[in-house]
Amino acid sequence: MTHSTSTTRRRGRFGTAGLRSLAGLLMAVASVLLAGAQPAAAHPPSGSVHVWASDVRVRTCQSASCSLATTERLTNVRVEAYCQMDGGNAGRVTDGPYTNTYWVQVITPKRTLGWISAVYVSGGSNNTPVPGAPVYGPGVDEVHCEFI
Repeated sequence: MTHSTSTTRRRGRFGTAGLRSLAGLLMAVASVLLAGAQPAAAHPPSGSVHVWASDVRVRTCQSASCSLATTERLTNVRVEAYCQMDGGNAGRVTDGPYTNTYWVQVITPKRTLGWISAVYVSGGSNNTPVPGAPVYGPGVDEVHCEFI
């Protein structure tokens, strides 16, 4: 008859070394998930634009009804831009005498990818693209937007 003492207890299916390895892997995965890191963009920005207004919100798509991409707001700052797209009437933003249906995809200073209305970007005219970012549209293969 054999007796089990406290020093000969079974360690379980994985053993001590296996549990440590599993715990290390889980901690590494958790740190990546908790960091909230966004994937790196596949293409470099195509230019830059100047945001002339204050407290400009960054959206997840080309409409003021889209959710916010970040709580960060842009004020009198130059940001990297990937492209711009015409949002049509659904994307129209009017602020005082300015109106525009175009939206510019930008990287914010805190590195969030999102869209801002071209009405808040320096240059251009009402309902036209703004200088500094290429225009994406049907049949335009060389312009890259990073879709989120």
